[in-house]
Amino acid sequence: MKSGAGNLSQLIWKTVDWFYPPVCVECGSEGANICPECMQTLVPIQEPFCPICGKPSRHHNPCALCAASQFEFSAARAAFSYTGAIRSAIKKLKYFQNLGLSKLFAGFLASVYTNAGWQADLVTAVPLFKKRLAGRGFNQSEWIARPLAGMIRIPFSSGALQKIVNTRPQVELDQQERSRNLQEAFRAEPALVKTKKVLIVDDVMTTGATFNECAHTLRQAGASEIYCLSVASTVI
Repeated sequence: MKSGAGNLSQLIWKTVDWFYPPVCVECGSEGANICPECMQTLVPIQEPFCPICGKPSRHHNPCALCAASQFEFSAARAAFSYTGAIRSAIKKLKYFQNLGLSKLFAGFLASVYTNAGWQADLVTAVPLFKKRLAGRGFNQSEWIARPLAGMIRIPFSSGALQKIVNTRPQVELDQQERSRNLQEAFRAEPALVKTKKVLIVDDVMTTGATFNECAHTLRQAGASEIYCLSVASTVI
């Protein structure tokens, strides 16, 4: 017998499908958010990749980005390179509220999480500042993280991380500016994360600055390990 929570979740996703009937984000064909043909064009990130940031690499040693950085997360992984249909899909979710894509993304990340062999205690999402959240109407990273948590059977918490500073959009900044832009921008809840292994979810990883500042905040609040998952990652 299905639980009430499970029935509610199914109802939510049926409602999403009603309002956002599946149409391929890349070619426009009906029946799937990414059709089988366009799915074949996706570029999954496979070994060899950097053991820290998870970006494609020619070997298994830390990449140039990680050699020049001091990341506070234990490891990061992404399902795909940020190109082609996956890039189109992320933009459709983020800017056009195609919420049906979030469950598809969650399924991709569930596979990456399982293959990574991580053992997290808690799932959370990179948060939005309350003003930006009100303007957009939803946090795309949370929409991905919630179904992911259900798939991997780990509790989700939206209160584990909060964004307390309305920073400039990261896309406008270079690598050094991204790090400075996010300093002291987040707050973690010690009662929720202390001693926990926390999995943070976002849509795209670029330089790792957002994940790193979230990880720094979580470690200050007592988290023991921080893992990071994104649907896509830019290539170095």
